[in-house]
Amino acid sequence: GQLRTFQRRVATWRALNQKQVAILEQVHHPGRVMQTDGTWLTGLGVTIQGEPFKHILIHCVLPYSNWEWGRVAQSESLSAVRLALQSSLRKVGYVPRIVQTDNSAAATRRLGINEEDEAGKSRGYTSGYLQLLTHYGLQPQSTHVGNPNENGDVESQNGGLKRAVKQHLLLRGSREFAGIDEYEAFLFEVMEKRNRGRQERLAEEIAVMKPVTATPLATSIEKKVRVSSGSLIQAQRRSYS
Repeated sequence: GQLRTFQRRVATWRALNQKQVAILEQVHHPGRVMQTDGTWLTGLGVTIQGEPFKHILIHCVLPYSNWEWGRVAQSESLSAVRLALQSSLRKVGYVPRIVQTDNSAAATRRLGINEEDEAGKSRGYTSGYLQLLTHYGLQPQSTHVGNPNENGDVESQNGGLKRAVKQHLLLRGSREFAGIDEYEAFLFEVMEKRNRGRQERLAEEIAVMKPVTATPLATSIEKKVRVSSGSLIQAQRRSYS
């Protein structure tokens, strides 16, 4: 009895004294938003020609229908986001109004003191990310810093996709692949199966979206670089051996 009384009084104190954070229910409208997020799949234990494959999936989801697509990458870079977003748009064949992402460095950057807007935002969009979205007629939208729940649909689908891939790997009987192309084709098949049950709501989204008309942008950049005496090169202000 004393324990229950103590727990009740602590709960009452918390309700009266701790800061409360309201989480509003998210209402999704067909064809309005595509959410993107990078999720690591290294934990699946996939190997390429016998070597462990460290990789990330740039995952794109339409929250209203939960239709999903994605591409394999080694990091959540702008090139990887460009590849995944373009592949997803061309796969579905239509363009939503908005692309929503978290505050990854590929899409957003920290603003200077003089750049902060009236809303007090500390991050803005990178020029490369804005160019990508403008090319397809998309509007950018990002979650607030420290509020990943705003990208909750793609976050939820990350977990669901990982569980599905794990089950299909068990049915396959092997986690070994001859190359990245073979592995990615396997992932495409898993996502195709998951999308089959979403066609009715996807049709509602397609009915209000515009067809993809823009030509794909290059997903890589070629540069000539000088190799230093320490066998290092500089690419986009980073050093590589």
